[in-house]
Amino acid sequence: MVQDYRQNQVETAGGTDPVGQAVRLLQVLNSRATEVQGVTARMYEMATILSFSDYADGFRRVQEFLSFCDVIESKLENIAPSTREPILHEISAVKMRAFSALLRAMGAYLTVLERRDMINYFAQAVFLMQQDVLADFHDHALPDVPRQLVPENLPALFEQVGALIKHLLDRCIDVPDFRFEA
Repeated sequence: MVQDYRQNQVETAGGTDPVGQAVRLLQVLNSRATEVQGVTARMYEMATILSFSDYADGFRRVQEFLSFCDVIESKLENIAPSTREPILHEISAVKMRAFSALLRAMGAYLTVLERRDMINYFAQAVFLMQQDVLADFHDHALPDVPRQLVPENLPALFEQVGALIKHLLDRCIDVPDFRFEA
């Protein structure tokens, strides 16, 4: 029985083997996931009093976390599929929880922001970047996630947050969008 249990464990002591690296990165991922959970909870709970800079910083921190997940996934390429698949599954689950919490927090904050008369002058750049990040996640990351890991409310959250960002962009002072210059 003990031997069967040990067969399912990954040796993390010493070496620079890809599995050991992946396990160490997963340990860091778990601590960062807890931090991101706190960030998104704060954004959601404090939506009515959160400053725009704190909101943008919270988004940036979650975006960095999602990028870290991508880095871990890229480190798994040289690992045997029987070991890689469960790790990828866990990373996908963590990413979906973080992204879903981010969308929920964005929805709360943007709803409050929409009710205000004035929008921060620099908000347009932030909204454009966020719009791009959401579209990229929706078009490129989400299709690779197993359906059972995608929360039921995610499509509605995408729609709500996308509509809020579009509405807020329409209200921003007209500043040229230089992203698509030819």
